Amino acid sequence: MKRANIPIRTCIGCRHKLEQNNLIRIVCPKGESLEMQESTKLPGRGAYVCRSKSCIQEAFKAPKRINALFRVHLSSSVINEFKNSLLEKEIIADE
Repeated sequence: MKRANIPIRTCIGCRHKLEQNNLIRIVCPKGESLEMQESTKLPGRGAYVCRSKSCIQEAFKAPKRINALFRVHLSSSVINEFKNSLLEKEIIADE
């Protein structure tokens, strides 16, 4: 039986390499806002983060880093709003 190749991605919070289906994809479409990819493949520059609160908080603690990752200039308030909405999702694991 042949095993399918599963893509490996790096979490922007903890920097661990994990299977893509265990991570949340964050996309910055058109450089205006951040969105979480739910089911369909969204266009735009993307990054991956673990489903843990600590990884999400670590990933979004420096707005300058997020802007560099996505090559955009988003305000701190936009980034913090997205982080808070992401932390409220049911798919996020408590630690």
